Amino acid sequence: MTTPTWAPVRNAVTSITLANPGVVTTSSSHGYLDGLQVRFDFYENYGMFQVLGNIYTITVLSDTTFSLNESTLGFDPFVISSTSQTPQVVPVGEVALTLANLEHNTLTPTGGE
Repeated sequence: MTTPTWAPVRNAVTSITLANPGVVTTSSSHGYLDGLQVRFDFYENYGMFQVLGNIYTITVLSDTTFSLNESTLGFDPFVISSTSQTPQVVPVGEVALTLANLEHNTLTPTGGE
Protein backbone atom coordinates (compact mmCIF):
# COMPACT_ATOMS: atom_id res chain seq x y z
CA MET A 1 0.00 0.00 0.00
CA THR A 2 1.27 3.44 -0.91
CA THR A 3 0.53 6.42 1.29
CA PRO A 4 0.28 9.88 -0.31
CA THR A 5 2.90 12.31 0.94
CA TRP A 6 1.94 15.88 1.77
CA ALA A 7 4.14 18.24 -0.19
CA PRO A 8 3.53 21.97 0.21
CA VAL A 9 3.12 24.04 -2.90
CA ARG A 10 5.62 26.89 -2.63
CA ASN A 11 4.87 30.15 -4.38
CA ALA A 12 7.09 33.07 -5.30
CA VAL A 13 6.25 36.27 -3.39
CA THR A 14 6.20 39.54 -5.32
CA SER A 15 5.01 41.84 -2.52
CA ILE A 16 3.93 42.06 1.10
CA THR A 17 2.07 45.21 2.07
CA LEU A 18 2.59 47.38 5.12
CA ALA A 19 -1.03 47.12 6.26
CA ASN A 20 -3.42 45.74 8.85
CA PRO A 21 -3.68 42.93 7.98
CA GLY A 22 -0.61 42.38 5.81
CA VAL A 23 -1.45 41.28 2.25
CA VAL A 24 0.83 38.98 0.25
CA THR A 25 0.90 38.83 -3.56
CA THR A 26 2.29 35.78 -5.38
CA SER A 27 3.68 35.71 -8.91
CA SER A 28 1.13 33.11 -10.07
CA SER A 29 -2.10 31.56 -8.85
CA HIS A 30 -1.36 30.10 -5.40
CA GLY A 31 -4.29 27.66 -5.14
CA TYR A 32 -4.49 28.16 -1.37
CA LEU A 33 -7.66 28.03 0.75
CA ASP A 34 -8.67 29.96 3.87
CA GLY A 35 -7.14 28.58 7.06
CA LEU A 36 -3.86 27.45 5.51
CA GLN A 37 -0.82 28.15 7.68
CA VAL A 38 2.25 29.49 5.92
CA ARG A 39 5.78 30.66 6.60
CA PHE A 40 8.15 32.76 4.51
CA ASP A 41 11.52 31.78 3.10
CA PHE A 42 13.81 34.57 1.89
CA TYR A 43 16.99 36.42 2.78
CA GLU A 44 16.77 39.38 5.13
CA ASN A 45 17.98 41.71 2.36
CA TYR A 46 14.39 41.59 0.99
CA GLY A 47 13.38 43.57 4.07
CA MET A 48 10.39 42.69 6.26
CA PHE A 49 12.60 40.27 8.18
CA GLN A 50 9.97 40.44 10.94
CA VAL A 51 7.86 37.80 9.11
CA LEU A 52 10.71 35.27 9.00
CA GLY A 53 10.42 32.37 11.45
CA ASN A 54 6.72 32.98 12.09
CA ILE A 55 3.70 30.96 11.02
CA TYR A 56 0.62 32.81 9.77
CA THR A 57 -2.95 31.68 9.10
CA ILE A 58 -4.19 33.14 5.82
CA THR A 59 -7.45 34.40 4.34
CA VAL A 60 -7.57 34.15 0.55
CA LEU A 61 -8.46 37.41 -1.21
CA SER A 62 -7.88 36.38 -4.85
CA ASP A 63 -6.00 33.83 -6.96
CA THR A 64 -2.75 35.68 -6.29
CA THR A 65 -3.34 37.45 -2.97
CA PHE A 66 -4.05 36.53 0.63
CA SER A 67 -4.02 38.31 3.95
CA LEU A 68 -2.10 37.32 7.05
CA ASN A 69 -3.59 37.06 10.52
CA GLU A 70 -1.29 39.88 11.65
CA SER A 71 -0.63 43.53 10.97
CA THR A 72 2.59 44.34 9.13
CA LEU A 73 2.38 48.03 10.02
CA GLY A 74 5.65 49.02 11.62
CA PHE A 75 7.59 46.26 9.85
CA ASP A 76 10.43 47.06 7.47
CA PRO A 77 9.17 47.32 3.87
CA PHE A 78 9.40 44.25 1.63
CA VAL A 79 11.65 45.05 -1.34
CA ILE A 80 12.51 42.73 -4.22
CA SER A 81 16.27 42.34 -4.23
CA SER A 82 18.64 41.17 -6.93
CA THR A 83 19.78 37.92 -5.36
CA SER A 84 19.70 34.39 -6.68
CA GLN A 85 16.99 33.34 -4.20
CA THR A 86 13.34 33.99 -5.01
CA PRO A 87 11.31 34.95 -1.92
CA GLN A 88 8.78 32.21 -1.24
CA VAL A 89 5.74 31.44 0.85
CA VAL A 90 5.55 27.83 2.07
CA PRO A 91 2.45 26.06 3.45
CA VAL A 92 3.16 24.29 6.75
CA GLY A 93 -0.31 23.21 7.96
CA GLU A 94 -3.87 24.38 8.31
CA VAL A 95 -6.47 25.37 10.84
CA ALA A 96 -9.66 23.56 9.88
CA LEU A 97 -12.00 20.79 10.94
CA THR A 98 -11.04 18.95 7.75
CA LEU A 99 -7.85 19.02 5.74
CA ALA A 100 -9.36 20.96 2.83
CA ASN A 101 -5.96 22.05 1.52
CA LEU A 102 -4.57 18.52 1.48
CA GLU A 103 -5.98 17.72 -1.96
CA HIS A 104 -4.09 20.70 -3.40
CA ASN A 105 -0.79 19.77 -1.77
CA THR A 106 -0.19 16.07 -2.36
CA LEU A 107 2.36 14.24 -4.41
CA THR A 108 1.34 11.27 -6.52
CA PRO A 109 2.24 8.19 -4.45
CA THR A 110 5.16 6.15 -5.75
CA GLY A 111 6.69 2.93 -4.49
CA GLY A 112 5.49 1.33 -1.30
CA GLU A 113 3.89 -2.05 -0.86
